[in-house]
Amino acid sequence: MFALLLLVVGGAALLLLSMDGGFAGLDEGQFAHLVYFGAWGLLMAGGILALFRGRLFGALRDLMVWGLVFVALIGVFAYSHELKGVGDRVLGVLMPGRAIEVAGSGGTQYRVVRSGDDHFHVEGSIDGRPVTFVVDTGASMIALDTVTAERLGIDTAGLNYRADIMTANGVAKAAMVKLDEVRIGGIERRNVQAAITEGRLLGGTVLLGMSFLNTLTSFDFRRDTLVLTD
Repeated sequence: MFALLLLVVGGAALLLLSMDGGFAGLDEGQFAHLVYFGAWGLLMAGGILALFRGRLFGALRDLMVWGLVFVALIGVFAYSHELKGVGDRVLGVLMPGRAIEVAGSGGTQYRVVRSGDDHFHVEGSIDGRPVTFVVDTGASMIALDTVTAERLGIDTAGLNYRADIMTANGVAKAAMVKLDEVRIGGIERRNVQAAITEGRLLGGTVLLGMSFLNTLTSFDFRRDTLVLTD
């Protein structure tokens, strides 16, 4: 192998000295680089053959396996963004209520898969505290009951329950408040109007009503998917 390496390098050197205007489309510098890396390749190949002498087939098999692993890792890195999107979509199906960001021509979009009870439950937060909303286009604003509001750290002392709000279950008496922050995925809104109903009227459910939905560029129901566009 060493003799072959010397022969190749020597022949290449002679060819390089006699070159005038390049060789096979390569200029002198490119050809010199080719010879340099080719020589190192031959040297490494010779070392591998010497190391695995007697079990060449196993060595070639191992090299092929590692080569495939390397190609796979490069592929994962190159398509990491696309693979993340696929993973998010799978999680969206397996975990209804998870807001999955998708590319949209009209702005940032989030998709939510319908839950088994035929409602759209959306994970989000109110004033930094996690909450699961139920989308209700029949509710004029975000609505939650007093017990849930207190759990979320909202001060309910002195509330006056004299306003009428429309929910899917009809008209309810409520007190008007402003929520400092409402967030779903990367969609954030400040000073969002909300209604707090007395006691446990909503049974712990937090309705995502029109006071939030109307701030979006659009919201669309596409069969079993809700699309929120910021």
